Amino acid sequence: MFMQFIKDFWTISCKELMSIMKTQIDGLSEEEASRRIQQQERSGKKNADWYEDVFLFLRQYQNPLVLILIFASLLSFLLKEYTGGVIVLVILFITGFLSFIQESNAGRVIKKLQTMTASKACVIRSGKEKEILISEVVPGDIVLIRAGDLIPADGILCEANDLHVNEAILTGESFPTEKTTETSLPGTPMVQAKNAVFKGTSVVNGTAIMLAIHTGDFTELGKIISMLRKAPDETAFEKGVKRFGMFLMRVTVLIALAILILNVLFNKPIIDSILFALALSVGMTPELLPAVLTVTLSAGARKMASKKVIVKKLNAVQNLGEIDVLCSDKTGTLTEGAVKLHSAVDSNGEQSDKVLQYAYLNAFFESGFPNPIDEAIRNVKSISVGQFQKIDEIPYDFIRKKLSILVTDGKRNILITKGAVNSILSCCDSFELNGECMPIQQRLDQFYYQFNSFSRLGFRTIAVCYKNIDLHATVRKEDENGMIFLGFITFYDPPKEGIADIIQRLKQDGISLKIISGDHPFVVKYIADQIGIHQQEILIGSDLMKMTEEALQHQVNRVNLFAEIEPIQKERIIRALQKNNHVVGFLGDGINDANALRTADVGISVDRAVDVAKDAANIILLEKDMRVIRDGVIEGRKTFMNTQKYIFVVTSANFGNMISMAFSSLALPFLPLLPQQILLNNLLSDILSLAIGTDAVDHETLISPKRWDIHYIQRFMIVFGIQSSVFDFFTFAVLLFIFHTSAYYFRVGWFTEGLLTQVFTLLIIRTHRPIWKSKPDKYLLATAMGVSLIVLLLPYLPVRHYFQLSPLSLPMLMCMLFIVLLYILTAEITKKWAMSRI
Repeated sequence: MFMQFIKDFWTISCKELMSIMKTQIDGLSEEEASRRIQQQERSGKKNADWYEDVFLFLRQYQNPLVLILIFASLLSFLLKEYTGGVIVLVILFITGFLSFIQESNAGRVIKKLQTMTASKACVIRSGKEKEILISEVVPGDIVLIRAGDLIPADGILCEANDLHVNEAILTGESFPTEKTTETSLPGTPMVQAKNAVFKGTSVVNGTAIMLAIHTGDFTELGKIISMLRKAPDETAFEKGVKRFGMFLMRVTVLIALAILILNVLFNKPIIDSILFALALSVGMTPELLPAVLTVTLSAGARKMASKKVIVKKLNAVQNLGEIDVLCSDKTGTLTEGAVKLHSAVDSNGEQSDKVLQYAYLNAFFESGFPNPIDEAIRNVKSISVGQFQKIDEIPYDFIRKKLSILVTDGKRNILITKGAVNSILSCCDSFELNGECMPIQQRLDQFYYQFNSFSRLGFRTIAVCYKNIDLHATVRKEDENGMIFLGFITFYDPPKEGIADIIQRLKQDGISLKIISGDHPFVVKYIADQIGIHQQEILIGSDLMKMTEEALQHQVNRVNLFAEIEPIQKERIIRALQKNNHVVGFLGDGINDANALRTADVGISVDRAVDVAKDAANIILLEKDMRVIRDGVIEGRKTFMNTQKYIFVVTSANFGNMISMAFSSLALPFLPLLPQQILLNNLLSDILSLAIGTDAVDHETLISPKRWDIHYIQRFMIVFGIQSSVFDFFTFAVLLFIFHTSAYYFRVGWFTEGLLTQVFTLLIIRTHRPIWKSKPDKYLLATAMGVSLIVLLLPYLPVRHYFQLSPLSLPMLMCMLFIVLLYILTAEITKKWAMSRI
């Protein structure tokens, strides 16, 4: 019964819905919840996993050239050319299967990493609060929500206290919507249902108790996702790789088509010519690029996870390697994050137990999102609250910048408010001194002077005020006026040990740090001086608000310290940096950081952040530490470099082979390589390429941010491609004019020389150093040795007949090896010239 879809549930009262859902305000029992979870799993997409695997496997063959080659192979069966057809199909299957296994394993790694940072919900089960994964919420659950939470299901509000929800993901309206418990009238559309909340939306401020009605694909968000199934936006790197791959494929198809037509005109066998042209096309296109990218990025993600950096989206790995600006708040990243209460002083600047008591009552009874300020106040163990009871609460929000609690001691009701100094002073019309109240205007300047003095010493400062009110049970924001200023609470959060060295290393790595804080400019300046950022100029939020976009673009390049910044201004700062051609990383963990996290090229949050921040981030840190971020940046650059190695190798080798094949197929009276030989060459080089993902990277290539440069790769491809073709033509001349080989042994000789050359091309291009001064990864080295061994031994194995390979004479083999050695020496010289000139 509980799994039924209830249309327009917001027009039904919470009490009626509880009856329908067979639940109560104390929540489901553990046994009933377990039964519903099992039923929910059974009603979901049971075949999702195997369906995804089948789709992934078939995707390996979506290249139109591969499909045409399969068709041509089947055609060869009709013409009774069984051997060639079988070999082609077997090699295509092995290549696709290897690619499928690598991508499938990589996908499982990412899913496992994502579960480590999955968002959670607080539910009531068997009368007790319990934190569970959002995916474990079932219809009928009673869910407690507060500021910073993601709504885990579509549901009805049973209780709500100053609740505002951001529903932009459903409605496109970014301004928060106020929610109440009043049942909507029949016919009320979903977007106007004030008593309903929906999965995927986020709580901006307030608290509430909701009854979960729909989960999973039955939610409004689930229905939208099911209809759209929209792929994530491509990054600049992905677009560049795709664009270059398509360019190479177009060139390959044109050349292959020209070769096919000319071979037919020269009266060469039509079927052989078709298979040759198609095999050449498959061999020349970088069809393994998606798999190599996935494998390389997932290998990087695994390494980053071992260093406490969890990647939610694979493309964030390469993006992290590109960042040259890191924007961060100071609390917990640059400082210890263990905020400690330093002092509680009255309006005269003297230690005050009353100020501390009222601040403690406010912090003790508040029910909003966890924060270090309230935690520091609650750590004071000597204050008793036994005689006080909470009556009502006005939750904190980032507009008012304060939080109010209405308490009673049985004799009177007291509204206690604490928050930002400016916000508190603006709602007070008097101050208390020695038990007497006086007009605040008499000492307002002195209070601001006192506040600035604390800030200059690096103390984070909030203010406390109160007022006695009539005996009524609720308060509203309008009641926060005419209050009595009581005093200040100061906190100290010292800089992290060794943080100055880490910031210096980031600078050496080409990353500039910008502190974006909501704190007072003096506090930001004090901390910056402590950690080695010595800059006099600070951009304040009120000044930033007055700037044009052009003026801000100019300022953000010069200024590294930003103080009293509003949430929306963080986005402006990031966009201004991006317009200046910077790749920006942003570290944030608060409710007000979500939009900035989405705007940044790399959004970074922490495992202890509010759900809305973790949901917006691409990367989650298991430890809020700059060392962890730097480790992640280095791993991102390693991943980028290994991806680039594959691009360099496949493009230069393929371009060279295209030139060689084009000329040799026209100049020779026979095909230079048979289709099965081309595909075997392709398979072995693919196996070699897959090993690049875990390769070691030279230290000197990691000291600066990495960017995708398609023009550099094209120039590199042309230089090494032409060099490869020169050695191919030299090999042809040796085979034809010195050894006077037949077509059969010509193919064996070129097959041997060509594949060995490809092996050493990878080993040469993988490093900026000479090949003998840079040690490759053990797996890559073993794979390179294995492929080389296969090339040399294959002509002696029983399967050689299927590929028309036979042993070369010893003089011919030694000559091929000498050409390979000569290629290594020449390629080293070319590499040194190319990397300094191109």
